[in-house]
Amino acid sequence: MISLRRALTLRLVGFTLLVNMAATIEISVPDDLVKAIGASASDLPRRAFEAMVSEAYRMGQISHAQAGEMLGLDRWQTDAFLNGSHAYRAGESAEFSDDLATLRSVAMP
Repeated sequence: MISLRRALTLRLVGFTLLVNMAATIEISVPDDLVKAIGASASDLPRRAFEAMVSEAYRMGQISHAQAGEMLGLDRWQTDAFLNGSHAYRAGESAEFSDDLATLRSVAMP
């Protein structure tokens, strides 16, 4: 069983109330798949959660900062995690290429 937690923050005249809401997902994973991905049964909840975070980031549903917060990682660890998960957003490569071309044109007149 996988338990995912979302936090809702309510601000009331100088007070902050943090309310945790959890979604519980139960999935059956065939032994062959567990063996194929090289995970132990105890690793599956975290691996499934990380896959969901990666996909949500890839689809633009959560930000880099949100992904890191959900996973309990700092900025650099989040970069490493997302790169290792091949969680790239659709326009990132094109944006990077455009930025690089602009920098080259400014640096080399």
